[in-house]
Amino acid sequence: MTAYLALSTMKRFTPVLCVKPNVYTRGRMSSFALNPMILPPESELRRAHIVPKKYRLEGYDDTYDFHTIAYDVVWMEQRKALLFVCPKLLNLETVFKASKIFADTSALPKPKIKRYRRHDEVWIKCPLKPSEVTLKFENLVLGVKPSSQNHEFDGKNVIMTKSKNNELVWISDWLRHHVHVQSATAALIFDNGSDTYSVTDLQRTMNATTGLDVAVAVASDFAFGSWKATKLLHRSMFYQAGMLSVTRHRFLHSARAVLPIDIDEMVCGANVFDAARSSRIGYVTIPCAWRYSKLDDARRPSHQDHIWRCEPDASCKEKYCLTPGRWFTDTVWDIHGLRRYAFNAISKLNDARIHHCEHISNGWKRKRDAQQGKYLIVDAQTQRDFEHLN
Repeated sequence: MTAYLALSTMKRFTPVLCVKPNVYTRGRMSSFALNPMILPPESELRRAHIVPKKYRLEGYDDTYDFHTIAYDVVWMEQRKALLFVCPKLLNLETVFKASKIFADTSALPKPKIKRYRRHDEVWIKCPLKPSEVTLKFENLVLGVKPSSQNHEFDGKNVIMTKSKNNELVWISDWLRHHVHVQSATAALIFDNGSDTYSVTDLQRTMNATTGLDVAVAVASDFAFGSWKATKLLHRSMFYQAGMLSVTRHRFLHSARAVLPIDIDEMVCGANVFDAARSSRIGYVTIPCAWRYSKLDDARRPSHQDHIWRCEPDASCKEKYCLTPGRWFTDTVWDIHGLRRYAFNAISKLNDARIHHCEHISNGWKRKRDAQQGKYLIVDAQTQRDFEHLN
């Protein structure tokens, strides 16, 4: 019998956190490590492809997630249930459907699988939090120590993102900007396996940001998913959707408001946290436009270098801010909005804006050179928005 345990003590999931004393729980800090369930490398079982072979390009398999069963296993206190936040299970649904599943030594009832576009959730009734959950499937045994829901972010204005190898100075400026301009009081960053610095280095950068009550870097070294396809370009990008689900259920379920954006996106203008709180549906969207630095490759750009825009302006897909737990926001948190973006237009804030900085990128997905050959002019509003970073 092959046994494989995915425990919170795994090196790449070691928790790193910084919280102020007022968010300690009975004098102890809660663990922020993800507790994943992963197929052992020697297992013949693996996730089937979601994109047909005829659309996959060379290198597609390099970032496809063949082995992750669940990014995190969380005991949901109010619902008295275990939640497995998973990449799209596809053929791996059989691991849950055909397994004998135990909470410590007690057999659990059959799971309920909720299927979404780029991730899945598995729910199993479980009245008490177990110390370990075990799945027994054929000759395979998978075990995990489940996470608890965190409460350190309760009542906070939280910016959250995922990051890999973004310059630490970019992350520092991004944090400082949103504390200064948007009154963010907490930050949550999932580090997707950075290899140019450690998660500890990222945490130190977050700790140095004045104004944050809670700052947490979470190691989350999973396959991101591949964009090397001629069609169905984003179907295999399970990771970001999975981290948003972990965020929603485990970390930020009781936050005052949540702003999920990227390191290259700077929100300016009206306070979007307050706007989300004031909205009847707890949800607002923020229009977004590209900004450029006009720097050559020899110089490292900063956000405040991005004061140039196209004429006419080049807009991009909006982002959003939400209040968790409202009837409208109690749904899947997607990349650019909720409920298939059907309400994005009517929820738009006209007095807020996002500057999407073209060269705040390490080029992991594409070479950032969209400004080449375009007529650019200095944008005075963007200059004013970034003055405080100088």
